[in-house]
Amino acid sequence: MRRTAFVIAAALCAAYVAWPFYTAWSIREAVKSGNSDYLARHIEWPPVKVTLKESMADMVLGPIDASLDDKPQRKGLWHSFKTYYGRSVVNTMVDRYANPTGLPTLFSYGRTVQKNVLGKVDPDDDQPFHTRVANAWSRIERAQFISPVRFEIDMRDKFEPDRIYAGVLELKGWLWKVTELRVRQSPLTDGATAALKLTSAAAFR
Repeated sequence: MRRTAFVIAAALCAAYVAWPFYTAWSIREAVKSGNSDYLARHIEWPPVKVTLKESMADMVLGPIDASLDDKPQRKGLWHSFKTYYGRSVVNTMVDRYANPTGLPTLFSYGRTVQKNVLGKVDPDDDQPFHTRVANAWSRIERAQFISPVRFEIDMRDKFEPDRIYAGVLELKGWLWKVTELRVRQSPLTDGATAALKLTSAAAFR
């Protein structure tokens, strides 16, 4: 009886740890298939838009320098024009595509450009399920439970391995939902492309 209880408890713990991974994978598949209903349920778009705008603008244009009174430092007309106009373009793009229907559309555009313009082949094309899962797992840079209801995962881009997508999932109403998403550049490490750093549920802090 005690052994059975232990097995059940271990299975439940394993399922709980796998739960956010499964949600992240399902979101990826929903983007590919255009399942806007799933994306609407599992992504909190307003805070995701905020973090995307900040991180994408910083990645492309660099952070805004600020003086002690938090006012942007003057660095010339061209620098100011590039910074503020560029951020406006980033904000407009995020507002247009960071939604349940826009994200699948952007993904479709990206696949077309990668294949027909850049000539890059998707390593997941025509691959069985277990191979696609293994490929996705190999791109995980960091995965960590920050608390029982908050999970962070960083994954390298399939085609641009120096680009990292850093997501935060939170457990709300018995659903894991993406509440933050950031994009950043990170140089590849020497040797292996990425070292997986996985903290299990026992490492809650």
